[in-house]
Parts: sequence; C-alpha cells; structure tokens
Amino acid sequence: MTNTPDPLNPHHTPVEPELGALLGVFALHGFIDALMGEIDRRTDVSYLERKIMIWLDRPKRLGTLAREMNVLPSTMTTAADQLEAHGLVVRERDPDDRRAWLLTPTDAGADLRATMVVMARTLLCETLGLSDEELRSFAQTSLKIHRNIQKHMTC
Repeated sequence: MTNTPDPLNPHHTPVEPELGALLGVFALHGFIDALMGEIDRRTDVSYLERKIMIWLDRPKRLGTLAREMNVLPSTMTTAADQLEAHGLVVRERDPDDRRAWLLTPTDAGADLRATMVVMARTLLCETLGLSDEELRSFAQTSLKIHRNIQKHMTC
C-alpha cells in the first residue's frame, strides 16, 4: 500500500459506502457529461438523440422508448423526427398493431450505436480502469438501479 496523498480525502478518513457510491456516480456523470458536450460540438446528433440510439437495441415503439427513457411522448416524437432526418432510423408499422409505429435503426444508426459501444468500453475499461468482470458487475447494478427508478418515475 502506498502513502500517496489523496487530494479528495487528504485526512484518510473513511467514507461511508453509501456516500462513496454517490461520489462515484457524481464523478462518472460529470465525466460523461463533459465528454458528451465535446461530442455535441462536433456532430449534428444531439445528446438526447444519442441516448435514444443506445436504447434502440431493436425496433421499438415510440411510446415504449419514451417510457424507458422517462421523456414525454411528444419529446420522443420530435427526437425521432430528427433521427429520421439524419438517416439513423426509419418508422415502420408494428406488425402486431398496425396503428402503432416502430422506430427501427438503419444501417447508419446501427453503426452509430456500435461506435457508442466501443466508446463506452474505452471509457469504462481503459479510461476508468474497470476490468471485464467489474464492467459486468457495474452493468448489472446500473440496470437494477434503472429498473427500480423506472418503477417510481412517471412521465
């Protein structure tokens, strides 16, 4: 063990696990937010539109995406219009309910999503130093958190 000073905890006082978890979440959110801001300045695809592409692992109804992302259906419709204009998605009739529309990634949309997977792996594994096992564990915990939050959110 090294005695390298920790600028975030110079007195080496123990941090409660609950607060340690929050500090990590705050730092990760800030770091990702800064990276997304850089990407926003270099591309026509907005932060919300990229988040939709992350959720669009298969064709989904607009209402389903809106619920999963906790945004208003009108917000989802506007974002879907933009994604369609960028050539990243197409709207198709839902074969199970012809009244409903599915948002389906195009090849360009699938390529963008695959690029984001690589970026996420680079961020989480290389930049932040998570091992493959830590990444799997973090993903399971994060998805559990998301599911539990979704139970309490309404939009």
